Amino acid sequence: MFSLHWFRYDLRIKDNQSFFNSLSSDKNILIYIFDEDIIKSNTYSSFHHSFIIDSLNDLEGDLLKNFNAPLNIYYGKSLDIFKFLIDKYPIDKVHSNKVYRGESFMEIDSNCLNFFKSKGVEWNITNQFGIQLENRNRSTWSLDWKKFMSSKLYQPTKTNCNFLKDYKIQMSNLILPNLLDGDIQKGGTHQAMNLVDSFLSKRGEKYQSQMSSPITAESSCSRLSPHIAYGTMSLREIFQTTVHYQNQDINTDKKKSLRSFKSRLAWHCHFIQKFYDQPSIEKYNLSCSYDGLRENDFNERYFSAWKDGMTGYPFIDACMRYLKNNGWINFRMRAMLVSFASYQLWLDWKLTSKFLSKYFTDYEPGIHYSQFQMQSGTTGINTLRIYNPIKQSYDHDALGCFIKKWVPELSNVPIKYIHEPWTMTPIESKCLNFKIGKSYKDRIIDNKLSTRLAKEKIWAVKKSLNAREEAKEIVKRHASMKRGR
Repeated sequence: MFSLHWFRYDLRIKDNQSFFNSLSSDKNILIYIFDEDIIKSNTYSSFHHSFIIDSLNDLEGDLLKNFNAPLNIYYGKSLDIFKFLIDKYPIDKVHSNKVYRGESFMEIDSNCLNFFKSKGVEWNITNQFGIQLENRNRSTWSLDWKKFMSSKLYQPTKTNCNFLKDYKIQMSNLILPNLLDGDIQKGGTHQAMNLVDSFLSKRGEKYQSQMSSPITAESSCSRLSPHIAYGTMSLREIFQTTVHYQNQDINTDKKKSLRSFKSRLAWHCHFIQKFYDQPSIEKYNLSCSYDGLRENDFNERYFSAWKDGMTGYPFIDACMRYLKNNGWINFRMRAMLVSFASYQLWLDWKLTSKFLSKYFTDYEPGIHYSQFQMQSGTTGINTLRIYNPIKQSYDHDALGCFIKKWVPELSNVPIKYIHEPWTMTPIESKCLNFKIGKSYKDRIIDNKLSTRLAKEKIWAVKKSLNAREEAKEIVKRHASMKRGR
């Protein structure tokens, strides 16, 4: 029997059911494809690419060490690569893990499936997140998920399988359309293992209380999100390792933090499930009652200022600049950036989401688009929440340290003005040689006024009969159910 394992968003060997299943073959070829359509898309960037390269290098080392197996790496259209390989080798089965990343991937998979069928090749697809692919039942979702996460990990062992070496592209020759500058996380299973150990043993003790501020979140958050997105470590292994630490003799703060962290692992899969059930949320409002709300009012000047971290709101600008430099920022600050764009600047989420996807090294479409819609008020079922960037600034950067680091134009501004530099008196401005509009950008909008107008527009739709009736149907389709937990 001749098998092929297609590594995709499962760049690991431990607890990889698809890889494990492929080891029962007499001959096996292990492949990774840089699909040219994905690389050329407007959501792919060098941030993602760099993390993938690190992870592939790590994976190659593990495969050689444990199985003396080469990893074959290709560039091109996935379908063309498979046509080449299946013409060259007598492949009976293709193994891979299920991918939930939107319509472009669905098209790739559909084309490959039709081709496999035409060639009599069986495609075995496994589920690495434990979501309900068939027999969808919201009342049992939580129990099913916990059962999956608590099941035995797949441990690949030595095998008599013969691994073939076919081709490896020179990855440095790949041309990327979106080249970004920044200091992003390193990829790879060993990096993920180190993060899990340091987070669960020490860093995560104050996770619950420190995850909201960009100052403390950098070290107090797990930083595992890109590793989960690219599968360098399985979610199931992270879950079980967390449970192991929860069962130790730990203090109250750590118990609360680990409980909070574990709930976010379920939260991750809840949104993957929603995306699987309705992939159209990548492009369309979950509630069509909100169609046309922002599309015709898009302001390019506001969009440019938001993208560049030049809105005149220090905390917004600091967070955007931090994100663009690091390829990551904590969840609350992401929500604030999106909320500010969608409400105060009244920008269409369908455009702002594509921009940020390039800078989120941990870009996970299922979470990305669900959260964008939640923070933009277009789901029809979620509570309307508009972040006040000034309040967030006082709450999470009281001394202005984060602002002064990432908005150096304000480095000499006193603390009492750092959050609202436009309130500085003319005399104080002159003494400090600081002038709003010259030393630092003036506010592009009035926060109070734009917030009020945004609420009025959203609520005008939300209170309508059509929106209320549609919301009921969306709840039936997507909302969680307490029964069965």
